[in-house]
Amino acid sequence: MKPGVLLSVIIILTHIAARGQTVKHEYRFFDDFKVAAPACSQDLVPVIAAGNCPFNGSSGSFVTDVLPCENSRTVYHTNRHSGLQYQNAEGAITENYTIQMYVKSTDWGDRKWARIIDFSNGQLDQGIYFSQIAGSSERCIDFYPSGIAGDCPYFKLNEYYLLTFTRNGQTGVMDVYVGNKLFVSYNDSGKRYVGKTGVPIFIYRDDTIVSCESGAANFAYLSFSNTFSTQADVDKSYSTVCYSVNINPSAEFSISPNPICGSDEVTINYTGALPSETGYSFKWEFDGATIISGNGKGPYVVKWNSGGSKSVTLTVTNDACNNDIVNTKNIPVAYVKPGIAINEEGCGGEATLTVKATEGQAPFQYSLDGTNYQADSIFQIKSGTYKVFLKDANNCRNDTTFTVTLKDLAAVRTLPDTAICAGQQIRLSTTGNAGTYSWSPAAGLDDPGAQEPVASPTSATTYIVTLTQDNCSYKDTVTIDVLPELALSITPDAVVRPGVPYPIEVSIPGMAGAPGITYAWSPPTGLDHPNIANPRATIVATQTFIVSVGTPEGCTGMDSVTLSIPPAATVYVPDVFTPDGDGKNEVLLPVTNGIDALRYFNVYNRWGEVIYHTRELTKGWDGRVKGVLLPAGTYVWSIEAVTTEGDAVHKSGSVLLIR
Repeated sequence: MKPGVLLSVIIILTHIAARGQTVKHEYRFFDDFKVAAPACSQDLVPVIAAGNCPFNGSSGSFVTDVLPCENSRTVYHTNRHSGLQYQNAEGAITENYTIQMYVKSTDWGDRKWARIIDFSNGQLDQGIYFSQIAGSSERCIDFYPSGIAGDCPYFKLNEYYLLTFTRNGQTGVMDVYVGNKLFVSYNDSGKRYVGKTGVPIFIYRDDTIVSCESGAANFAYLSFSNTFSTQADVDKSYSTVCYSVNINPSAEFSISPNPICGSDEVTINYTGALPSETGYSFKWEFDGATIISGNGKGPYVVKWNSGGSKSVTLTVTNDACNNDIVNTKNIPVAYVKPGIAINEEGCGGEATLTVKATEGQAPFQYSLDGTNYQADSIFQIKSGTYKVFLKDANNCRNDTTFTVTLKDLAAVRTLPDTAICAGQQIRLSTTGNAGTYSWSPAAGLDDPGAQEPVASPTSATTYIVTLTQDNCSYKDTVTIDVLPELALSITPDAVVRPGVPYPIEVSIPGMAGAPGITYAWSPPTGLDHPNIANPRATIVATQTFIVSVGTPEGCTGMDSVTLSIPPAATVYVPDVFTPDGDGKNEVLLPVTNGIDALRYFNVYNRWGEVIYHTRELTKGWDGRVKGVLLPAGTYVWSIEAVTTEGDAVHKSGSVLLIR
């Protein structure tokens, strides 16, 4: 077991960029170990661990795997006790660097440690490992000989991780990211985990000191750079991992618009990523396009003077080693051209227009207004000037203008579509040459054979007028919409308190929020706003309010609501009562009007003692106390009642008991 102590974790908030030429070497393992063009570097080398470590006869092989981005592709599988060697000939990995890998461990091996990175060319046991802890199948990051760092246990077999090991050469701090999470910051001021120019870096292959501490893994991506990566850099790598591990973006560019219509000017922008702004040459080929502006990396503005499939090719070459990458994109250029054919009908007044597409991508659509397109290329037209529009499958458009002059024969025009209110009528004003007129349907017309009949439809009706002259017929139509009667909904009649505002409202069911509705309440006295739908009424006497509602079409409706003032609440107690058994005036009972409840009705003797109490409106005093008749005389009473409006009424007085 390797001895070790717990790693000190620190937060580093500053970043000083490494100086000099930026170097970045990427490997994507598409059946080879070559560096991604146009970078200049040696191939990765598959290597077997030194010593007598058991292995299955090869260092590894290219296999097909399904990445988390749901794409199946070739990756490189390292067998146990094997790995990859990066020559580090250009010194990308020294004190300031980033090593990034998209990897899936498939076997931890049979030792407690499994090597991740070895900076010592196999000569030292120190390095970065996956370390095992007792009782778990998951592994931890171990900066040997310092010890375990970060969450532990954490790493699982058969799961892809984007691992970023980035060291700041100015501060000596190494940050380790898993995905875009800062997993740990390790103070490497002792420079244990640095590389040297010309000294190979081993990935997943162990050293010769304590050998055979290696697992097995699938590599989809591996890169080496002489720059330190910030959190923002790692965030960007993680957010584009599905793209960057599969696509070499060095020669990427955008074309806008795409597809291209006719002689539109086209902007071509370089969108690729290179380690440095200098040291690369750009060669563009535009398949015969006219270059309007642009040079070097671009952007370029070009245009093609003919249609068809065109291509744009970009070759990016590394000036140091002439390694290049080529990217070609094909785009359609559509020159849509409409042609027309006009056939005048026998009776004149109308012609058939057929639009023909001479270029462009089918299917086509056709229009006479540039807004409403149809698949049918045939239109019926009359004399006049027209612009016909043609649109192809790529949404490329073109138009042409033409004038049609037809024989001046009979024509008929009736009024535009309109609306009337229920119960109204309208004259169908119509112009046309001499001839015979007929209207259909005849229902609702006073004279279907007149040029301008009066229509009284009860529901929406489309009338067709036909003018016949010289065996030719000409038609026009008008739709009369019948607006329904205004069925108003109004506040029910109510009893209200005098002087207290009370809301009243009228509405038209089904027309809530409709614009242009007018309201007129009469009389306006007592209303805060007599010209809105919901005024507040303040009255001192019973009042009926009548409302008239109108629509923009001239339809009206009326309704009314009556607000009543209730009679005043009263409480009366008689001055005399005679409980003498003759059946008349036997009980002292309060007489009330507009009273909802009693809080109490009390009768007192001359000493102020309560000799009778009730809270019921229908009960009174019979002149007895506990069944014993009291003597004649004067007694005092008091009462508190609650009106139907919730107000309290207090009264008191005296009553003469006579026997």
